[in-house]
Amino acid sequence: MSIQIRNFGKATDGTSVKEGILSNGQLEVHILSYAALIHRLIVPDRHGRKVDVVLGYPTVEDYELNPDSMGAVVGRYANRIGGASFYLYTEEYHVTANENGNCLHSGLHGFHHTVFRMVEDGDALVLTAVSPDGTDGFPGNVELEVRYSLAGSGLVIQYTASTDAPTVINITNHSYFNLNGHDSGSVLGHRLSMDARTYLETDEYSIPTGRKIPVAGTPMDFTEEKTIGRDIAANYPALVQCRGYDHCYVVPDTGLRHVAWLTGPDTGIRMETLTTQPGVQVYTANYLEPKTPGKDGARYAPRHAVCLETQEFPDSPNHNEFPDVTVLPETPYSATTVYRFDVAPL
Repeated sequence: MSIQIRNFGKATDGTSVKEGILSNGQLEVHILSYAALIHRLIVPDRHGRKVDVVLGYPTVEDYELNPDSMGAVVGRYANRIGGASFYLYTEEYHVTANENGNCLHSGLHGFHHTVFRMVEDGDALVLTAVSPDGTDGFPGNVELEVRYSLAGSGLVIQYTASTDAPTVINITNHSYFNLNGHDSGSVLGHRLSMDARTYLETDEYSIPTGRKIPVAGTPMDFTEEKTIGRDIAANYPALVQCRGYDHCYVVPDTGLRHVAWLTGPDTGIRMETLTTQPGVQVYTANYLEPKTPGKDGARYAPRHAVCLETQEFPDSPNHNEFPDVTVLPETPYSATTVYRFDVAPL
């Protein structure tokens, strides 16, 4: 195992941004202190060639300019809060509305716009940041720690967050995966399977209605492996509404457990996703239109990647029937996600 921390650049406000590199001979991951984001994730393919499997940008300024949260740790509350408001106990909180009157990814000053402190801790990179009370309307001073480590062929991401007042928290990583290589174009030929038999129904603005819809017999079904592109153009309301997949699937059981297999057909690279979270947002980059070129001069476009964002359910603060996302001073938030790689059998 080796760890390096070096300078990467500066944010537009002049803050220095670091790049941490973890390598163990099987995987190599580059983490930026800006947004605690995954900048590069290098994995061997079926021929032993090293492939960078996450989309990204060459500079901090590019990450700041583009609104796609590429590779970033997102919170305080990832995904959407309907009406940009919620009740916590008896008090109503109004948070920043930044998408159709709703709050997406915590508004304008979430952790995906924050420069974290980065340190080496044993075999891990640990990144910490504070979101002050009242940021975008959210209550409580929240300190988030993100711990990245490598375990064999797996990238382990551990989140912990503490607060000094009751609040709501939902943290995810928003990496855009293309297992054929970040600059290889469409992911519609990637094969995906998921242990998820229901997904959350949403309204026209992607806010959950509270209903869990069985995937059986619908184009939303990935319980048996299929290509992402097989049904993506189906005349099915949920797919038409989002121009493809952008839905939260319900992960059964609890604890750290298997969620999905994703395979790149050209490289043979296969990624297993495991998580402690109750849901995973499957997003096929339907609206990806970068303002600047990507790493290595790559030109990214819609459906050039797929995100598997492990998380709490969207809009949970407004749904008593969803798992509780309230975090108290005496009960810190914690979650773990693992992305594990191998080569798919021929």
